[in-house]
Amino acid sequence: MRAAAAVVVLVSAAAAAPARAPPSAAWVTISTEELRASFDVVWAVSDVHGRLEDLDQLLTAANLVERDSSGNVAWNRARRRQLLVVVGDSIDGGRESVGVVLRLDRLTQQAFSAGSRILVLLGNHEAAFLANPSTAERRLLSDAHRSRGELGLPRHPTGEHLADSEFGRFLRAMPVAAFVGSWLFAHSGYLDAKDDRAAVESYLAGLASDWSRPGNERYRALLDRESIVSAHNWWKRRSQRSRMRARLAMVGVDGLVFGHDPDALGFPDTIAMDPDGWLIKLDTGLKAGRSRGMLLRCDVARLTRGSTLAMIDGGNPICQSSTPTGALTNLSR
Repeated sequence: MRAAAAVVVLVSAAAAAPARAPPSAAWVTISTEELRASFDVVWAVSDVHGRLEDLDQLLTAANLVERDSSGNVAWNRARRRQLLVVVGDSIDGGRESVGVVLRLDRLTQQAFSAGSRILVLLGNHEAAFLANPSTAERRLLSDAHRSRGELGLPRHPTGEHLADSEFGRFLRAMPVAAFVGSWLFAHSGYLDAKDDRAAVESYLAGLASDWSRPGNERYRALLDRESIVSAHNWWKRRSQRSRMRARLAMVGVDGLVFGHDPDALGFPDTIAMDPDGWLIKLDTGLKAGRSRGMLLRCDVARLTRGSTLAMIDGGNPICQSSTPTGALTNLSR
C-alpha cells in the first residue's frame, strides 16, 4: 500500500484537499469549485495496457483528439475545458506501451495549452516497473527497441535505459490518485485501513510519507498485494463495499472511480456502476483484447451538488460510456 508522484502539477495539491487528507505530491486535488470553474466534462479511462490504436480510436471518436493528413494525433484545440483522468496501467499487455506513454505525455502538454487537462495515474504495472526496471516485460523491451531512435536508447535497451528516458520520466511524474471534487480516482481504489477515522487518516499520511523516499524506494510499498493500486476483488461482497464507502466518507470522499479488475461488479469488459450509486469501475478488458475499450463521460453541470459530486440523479447514473464509435450508452448497473 502507499504512494506515488505528481503529474504536471498545475494546481497545488494543498488547495481544497478533502477533509483530513494531508497535502501531498502523491496525489492531485481539484476541488468541486475549481472543477466547476475550469471544466465542462470529466472523462476517464483505465487499463489501456499498450493498446495505442484502441486509445487513439476512443479519443478520436470522442472528438478529444484529431488526426492530420499524415495520421499524426494531437489534442483537438477546439476541445477546451475537458478533464481526462487515465486511471493506471497504461503499459504492458499490448505491443505499444512506449507509444501509449509518449502519446499521453504529448497530449498532456497539448491539452493544457488548449485550456483542458489530462491526469495520468499510476497503476500496479507502472509501480512494478519503477520499483525495479530490470523486471521489464519482454514485450515492453521489444517496444523500447523499436522506439530507441525517438527515445535516444542504445541498440539493445534494458529496463534501466528505458527508466532513464522520456518514458521513465513521464511514469515518475504520475501520482497515485486524484481527488476530484468529492470523488477519488485510483487504480485499485482500496484503502488498507481499519474502519475508523484515525486509521484512515494515518493511512493517507503513510502514503504521503512514502513519497518522500528516494528513487525506486517510493514505489516498493505499492507492490503490496493490498495497496491502493494492487488490491484485487475487495469489491466482491456488498458488505466490503459498504465498509470502503464508510472509510472514504471519513476523508470527505463519497464516490470512487477505479480500474484494475475487468470483471468487477459482475459486469465484465464494460464500464459499470455499483447498485448503490457511489462506485464506478472502468477496466473493460483491453489488456487481453476482450474489448476495444470505453471512456467514462460525465457532464460537470449535472454532477455538482454544492461542494460535492453525485453519481446518480433520480436513481439513474449521471455519467455515460463513450464507445469506440463515439456512441454514448448508459452505464451497466
